[in-house]
Amino acid sequence: MKKFRWLTLVLALFLTGCKVELYQNLPQSEANQMVALLMLNHIDVNSDIDVKTGKVTLKIDKDQFINAVELLRQNGYPKANYVDIEQLFPSGQLVSSPAQEEAKMSYLKEQQLERTLSNMDGVISARVSIAQNLKSGSNNHSNATDKSAAVYIKYSPEANLSSSETQIRNLIKNAVPDLEYENISLFLQPADFRYQPVVQQSTASNDWNDLQNWIAANKTPITIGLGSVFIAGVACLSIRRKRDY
Repeated sequence: MKKFRWLTLVLALFLTGCKVELYQNLPQSEANQMVALLMLNHIDVNSDIDVKTGKVTLKIDKDQFINAVELLRQNGYPKANYVDIEQLFPSGQLVSSPAQEEAKMSYLKEQQLERTLSNMDGVISARVSIAQNLKSGSNNHSNATDKSAAVYIKYSPEANLSSSETQIRNLIKNAVPDLEYENISLFLQPADFRYQPVVQQSTASNDWNDLQNWIAANKTPITIGLGSVFIAGVACLSIRRKRDY
């Protein structure tokens, strides 16, 4: 019975591995997209759903953490949170000044444009800033003139957004009233490509080396025979590699 308990412990440790938290409080739809992307790249991931909030936490093997973060980053995950009109103009609030209303509407327009640009294939993140210069008229009243917009987009090195500059500028111009085409500043920056594909290993010698490294790292006292540990380790590692495919 004692040997059986040790064998069960070893198998459990191999099956669970060393999981670390990748991201938390994710919407289920976004979490599903992230899981699918990781699985397509042979990165094993676990998802835990909070039954109260419906939010998802993703956990991953520690040795795959760097690749997972880089792969998701280069595909624009996790998505940024944007405000909506209900948050900017909640019901029952006090009446604000016209200048405050104008600032809120401008901010809302920026958020809408950022959300739209972020949905483009290859876009990792997008930032939009809309400015409105003020000129004093002869009657000492301020008149709003010369709107301008600054757009910053970071995109995946696998995408080619240079050919879409005209379409992006037209999108910004048509979304902002009284904005002239020449007053749109656009900066496109390719992200660094630091993701390294996960190398799949399936030989028996690699399985045995992984088992030896795990025992040396954890220094767990094992009282069962070496043959049983080898069988348990190879079987467990085989199961994990099948899941990666």
